[in-house]
Formats: sequence, structure tokens, C-alpha cells
Amino acid sequence: MEMRELVGQFVERMQALRHLMPILPDEQLCVRFESGDETALLLIGKEPAALGMEHDERKTLTVRGSKEALASLLNGELKLQQLVRLQEVHVSGSFRQLLLLESLLHLAKPYRDVG
Repeated sequence: MEMRELVGQFVERMQALRHLMPILPDEQLCVRFESGDETALLLIGKEPAALGMEHDERKTLTVRGSKEALASLLNGELKLQQLVRLQEVHVSGSFRQLLLLESLLHLAKPYRDVG
């Protein structure tokens, strides 16, 4: 699956979850997911999340890793901090941005049937 598709699925889940609105930033945060030669940008803010092209570098959080690692992150299989500790992904940006992204990823995990 392409990086843009994975990010697109995450955006759809986030838009469906209205309880995420209180923690979204007023100013948009750009998250850049990089895997090899693929890059996908995600804009997160009070306005609906979107796949974006233009961004401000100062408000950008970059997550680099293998396609498999980023897929497990965006699909809710592994947490961002777990992947960082395992050295599967590298994150550059502010710690506050990292915490916000990790919270959103956790809260927007796809529901898995238990039992």
C-alpha cells in the first residue's frame, strides 16, 4: 500500500472521531511521513485534517522509517515511542509535536474486534 493511502486512511478515521477536536492545535501542524523515496504530508489542526502539499518548516514534524514500520504505526499496531526505541523510525520536530501526534495516533486507532 502506498504511503499516501495509509495517511489517507488515518485522515478518514480522524475526521470521523469528533472527540479529537479539543486536542487539535489552532495552528496547523504539518506531519511529513518519509519512507525511501515516498513522502506524504498530513496537516493537522482545528480545520479538517488533510493531505497537504505546502507547509511551514518550523511547524513540521518529520517521521522517517521503513514502509512496514510506518504502516504498523498508522494502522495502530505499534506506538510511535515503541518504534523510536526499536530504532525503526526517526522523528525530528519538537517534543510537543511528537506527543500530539502520538496521542492522535493512539486515539484514532482502528477498532479491533475482541473475542
